[in-house]
Amino acid sequence: MPVSTVRFQQIDAFTRKPFTGNPAGVVVEADQLRSSDMQNIAREVNASETAFVLTAESENNDLKLRWFTPTQEVDLCGHATIAAFHVLALEGRYGLQINEPQTFLVETRVGVLTVDVEWFDMRPYIKFSIPAPQFFPYPGDIRYLCGALGLSEIELSQKIKPQITGTGFCYVPVGSLESLETLEPNQHLLRKLNERHDLNGFAVVSTDTGDKEEDWIMRFFAPSLGILEDPVTGTANGPMAAFLWNNGFLDPKMKHFSFRASQGSYINRPGIVHVNMVIKEGEVTMLQVAGEAVSVIEGNIRLSDQSADSF
Repeated sequence: MPVSTVRFQQIDAFTRKPFTGNPAGVVVEADQLRSSDMQNIAREVNASETAFVLTAESENNDLKLRWFTPTQEVDLCGHATIAAFHVLALEGRYGLQINEPQTFLVETRVGVLTVDVEWFDMRPYIKFSIPAPQFFPYPGDIRYLCGALGLSEIELSQKIKPQITGTGFCYVPVGSLESLETLEPNQHLLRKLNERHDLNGFAVVSTDTGDKEEDWIMRFFAPSLGILEDPVTGTANGPMAAFLWNNGFLDPKMKHFSFRASQGSYINRPGIVHVNMVIKEGEVTMLQVAGEAVSVIEGNIRLSDQSADSF
């Protein structure tokens, strides 16, 4: 029987402070929902993504996650994964207990993800692994890309040109934080680039942070997914570590790396993403995104009302 009311929560991810970081919707009991219900809920919540927790299809896995933007389902979402496990941990679902670390196998559209829940200061700290990305030269006209992002070519990094991943993210390194601060992207032109080169997001990033605690600062735009600017993007900051490795910016003698990335401050939603990376025989063998979250909103969404007048 179709459900008429669904409990949801809104969680700010990659932060400990409400009203910062990246807000995500979370529905922890989604087994009875149709895909159209999930899309409607995500559109109504109107966060960049809403996560839905479902029963795993395989007995070898623990649960299943689906993620929806206000306009479509996506294969993977970092901040909504952090948000979903924050809720599961606080509610003690799937055997989660305070100060008891636990590992989960999570079914997604991109395969099975490993998610670890640890605890710091009685708060859940969530880590999840993502596939190591492949990078390719940006296939289009750099001048057009700069125009779409509101950059001049001289603002681009002099050390490395823009590159894209096989999953459709475009990484655009710039030389200074001033370039990040003054960005004024043309969303229409970005959509055109999305269509032309099969892209779905643009990560403009600088390692010139002026802060020894932060390794890079990023802004991320995905208008084709219904996201004009994402406050804090786990799935874009994770690959940034591999981007630095593949392009020779890291010490080749090291095998383990831990990074601290900042995003969201230019739109008053600052957040921190932790990225861990392991190198073996010159290749990225483990890439992990980690962070915390805070609960902000809890409520119910009515899916249908048979007494409502039609129009």
